[in-house]
Amino acid sequence: MFPEENHTTASRAADFEWRLCISLLFMAFGYSLLSVCLFRILAFALNSTSFFMLYVCAGMPLGALLAKIRYQGKINGVLRGAQSLVILAVCFPVLGWIVAHGPCPLLESIQYQIRFEDLWKQLGYMTLATSPLFVLWGVAEYSGYEAVLASPRIKKYFYLIFVWGLACALAVGAFTIPRLGWLPTVCIALAAGLVSWMVLNFPKLQNRMILIFIVCFGAVWFAAGHFEPAYMKSILPDGLHRIGETLKNKDFLNGAPLPEDTKSRLIHQSWGKYCHIELTETKFKNFSRVLGFYDGCFIWGGLPVGKFSGTMDDIAFQTVEPGSDICVLGAGGGRQVYQALAFDAKSVAAVDIIPEVFPLFQGDLAWANGGVYTDPRVECIAGDGRHYLENSEKMYDLIILPHTESFAATRKAAIEPGRFVHTVEAFQSMKKRLKPNGALAIIKSVDRGNKLFFSCANGLLEAGLDVRGWSSFGEKNPFGVHGFILLATVPGRQAPPIPSEVPTLTALPVQPTYYDAFPKTPALHDSSPWMMGLSELFFEPNMLKKSLVCIFLLTVSGAAALMFFSLRSQSVDLPPGKLVLLLLAGIAIGTNAVCLENALIFWLIPRLFNPLSAFFVGAAVFLALWGFSSFGLKHWRWIALIGIAGSIGLLLFAPQWQGLAIALALTAAILGSGLLFPLMGIRFKEVLLIVFLADALGGLIGGLLGVWMPMLAGLENYYKLLPVIPFATILLTGAAVRRRTGRE
Repeated sequence: MFPEENHTTASRAADFEWRLCISLLFMAFGYSLLSVCLFRILAFALNSTSFFMLYVCAGMPLGALLAKIRYQGKINGVLRGAQSLVILAVCFPVLGWIVAHGPCPLLESIQYQIRFEDLWKQLGYMTLATSPLFVLWGVAEYSGYEAVLASPRIKKYFYLIFVWGLACALAVGAFTIPRLGWLPTVCIALAAGLVSWMVLNFPKLQNRMILIFIVCFGAVWFAAGHFEPAYMKSILPDGLHRIGETLKNKDFLNGAPLPEDTKSRLIHQSWGKYCHIELTETKFKNFSRVLGFYDGCFIWGGLPVGKFSGTMDDIAFQTVEPGSDICVLGAGGGRQVYQALAFDAKSVAAVDIIPEVFPLFQGDLAWANGGVYTDPRVECIAGDGRHYLENSEKMYDLIILPHTESFAATRKAAIEPGRFVHTVEAFQSMKKRLKPNGALAIIKSVDRGNKLFFSCANGLLEAGLDVRGWSSFGEKNPFGVHGFILLATVPGRQAPPIPSEVPTLTALPVQPTYYDAFPKTPALHDSSPWMMGLSELFFEPNMLKKSLVCIFLLTVSGAAALMFFSLRSQSVDLPPGKLVLLLLAGIAIGTNAVCLENALIFWLIPRLFNPLSAFFVGAAVFLALWGFSSFGLKHWRWIALIGIAGSIGLLLFAPQWQGLAIALALTAAILGSGLLFPLMGIRFKEVLLIVFLADALGGLIGGLLGVWMPMLAGLENYYKLLPVIPFATILLTGAAVRRRTGRE
């Protein structure tokens, strides 16, 4: 069975099996860690992470097919998988550069909605660009499955090895990228590949070879740390609203060259907890301007502006009296904080979800925003704005939400879940923190046809506030893209006076229109569809739905091709009816896995306050539970009953999907269905490829349901559908396994 078992004793065979397990664990960890690194780089293309499951499910099945065709010996595929991991890690910076410089239609045009063909151009490019990782990962994982299933002593752990390797990689990647950097984290994956290969070949290794590997890795590690800043600067993307234009001395808003005596430079870059942070300085004569970019996209400006910034923010600050208490949610570079201090505020609470901005501007870069974060009147709070207000007792004269003051920030917010600071429930929390004559201001630099303007206005009205606002949308606006400001006050209280002539309004090329009444449009709630699905601000009408239909048709085509392949294959001796049941069970398992994982992530978002943080924590916890379920394979029927109980719990508690009960039901569903894939793999090991491919197709379907259904239909409807998925998966898998047991 194994190369070392032809004539050996049982103890030597057992030794090899444990070495195989260790090798596969490191290999799974290495490939998974590279996928974490890739995920962080995909953020430079803004919305590419939303389609991550598409890239995974397109590449890994091809890898499995390649492994089946190319590697007849099971151990040969594992050895090649470890070697490929080493080569891939060495070449991974090139792949990262290709991905970071891919198309990004979400930022390429401000005046036009994204077209169907532009989105698919990006999807096609990213699928091809990421395919080396996922194809090679598919080769290694499938070969590892076959190798472990060939040993009776360790076959029940075959899935556990890979799942826990992925869980460890998520935890390590989330820790090391912000602290060590991207290239050093890739080096850890390289080390995992070397260890995986050496463990398998341990009896043949000489001390000199091990020493050479250690010395070479040390040199690579040193080089990675040394070249990290230069590499990260090289992958910073070009294009409108992106940092590459600024570094080329161009206007990032329109790409026009800046005056010849203008010089722009990168003054800071670092990996943060949630994103890669870049700061640039542009000097023109005696004028200096600092801009903040996250993942290469412009988010805020840190320019000290005095009382008037020339933006609609000025209208909000006209309500401020000397000695006021002001709260800025999404403080960023501190421009609004500077304005608040210029209006002689008594205290300013500066809240931002990106924790790194405060130490940056409290240290050597304090000059970049006038030192506002070192002012004793300013309290810096690193955290979620809504969570801060809900847990604070302080009252404010003005709460201001710049939040999305840039075009890129607005579009980034549009592809995040709606439960942040622009829902009715959030406005109700803010209302409780307003003083009797206080005001709540919402400012947006980008809207289309007053969609966001009216949505936020109706949300404020529904929260029980009086609302008035200014919008620059109108006939004189040639593209329909505009900004707005809303001011909300407590009913029955005296509204803050606004001067008849605000300098900003008289200086704007398009004079804003004043509103004190608003047409009735849907307001955002915590359970509403995500902003992009609700408002269609940035996509052509029905374009997203058409794209999802196309992906679904590709999935159906894949299932049909898999069925055809299975029926024509001479190695598959199952009757057509049983084969259909096997395929349905495999697809259901993949769908169930992704849907449950995303449900856990969505549950964590309001508690961890950031989608990326919720992704890493939720995915790691899910995989740990999912893998732990494999210990119950011997009593799989009883474990499956736990999953059914979890499905019933999901059904009962779906209306309270934000509560603790739904988390307990999710845990039961995960534990009860995590062993279904290894169970199918063991019972159908001679047709493992069919099970693997069906699971991948299911993962793609799960990605559609688990990511895009909340965007189009809302989280509440998603949790109402969720109980059906694990319940049906357990029944289908039980039927397939029962029939298989009867046949044997």
